[in-house]
Amino acid sequence: MKPLVTTRSPVPLLGLGWLLAVLLVSILAPLLPISSPESAEPSLAWSAPDSHHLMGTDALGRDLFSRILWGSRVSLACALAGAATALLLGVSWGLVAGGGSGRRDELMMRVVDLLDSVPLVFLVILLASIARGSSWEAAGGGLGLFFLILGIVYWTPMARVVRGETRSLARREWAVAATALGTPRNRILWRHILPNLIPTILVTVTLIIPRVLLFEAFLSFLGLGVQAPAVSWGTLARDAFEVLNPVRTAWWMVAFPSIALAVTLLALNVVGDALRNDLDPKRQR
Repeated sequence: MKPLVTTRSPVPLLGLGWLLAVLLVSILAPLLPISSPESAEPSLAWSAPDSHHLMGTDALGRDLFSRILWGSRVSLACALAGAATALLLGVSWGLVAGGGSGRRDELMMRVVDLLDSVPLVFLVILLASIARGSSWEAAGGGLGLFFLILGIVYWTPMARVVRGETRSLARREWAVAATALGTPRNRILWRHILPNLIPTILVTVTLIIPRVLLFEAFLSFLGLGVQAPAVSWGTLARDAFEVLNPVRTAWWMVAFPSIALAVTLLALNVVGDALRNDLDPKRQR
């Protein structure tokens, strides 16, 4: 039975269309005819969705539709910046470890094991505490530091994959022949092995991006991630949780941010599955 998610199925195209639409809207948010995400109208607090406020308002009378659009900017930036940092660190570390001697490989991978043994939330708190008050925290109002932290905690899976594929490719006939001809080891790694790793790297990135996006939402929900006045889908979920009570339940504050996050994660996973089917060498055998 063929898998549902293939490049011949419309499902990945729908997922890709959603991702492109979210990306385009997040980029153009400042130019769109919508109110500022911080524009409050106390008289309209807790307004249900209507023709003027398509997704209702929050406790301060801020338009939820506007906040979701602006929140997509921060959430997607976190996911992409975190994945880019993980890509840079993981590929470099895995390539050097996999192409090095046994002792160097053993030492570098034990560092990876050590980092993987530390709970992610604890590691984020530790890194944020170390950098608090530094020039890193001042960059981008603290978002620059948060982007870096997300990448640091998610580079180890990339390093493991790249290290394993590098060791496998280093045993191929062409790599052994190049070594026998006296080609420098670094040249073999960066000029010959790395290009052959690109499909595997792309497949791994498709796994990292949704994980970073979900982790950002989780940290922001706990109050450890994006801080006001910046807004993300995670902070919107936290705002919704704070207003859940038996007296007043603003269902729209829970539903719409959750739907935006869930559909985006689904689209990322669907597109990722399609890329794995097309690019993963092991699936093509």
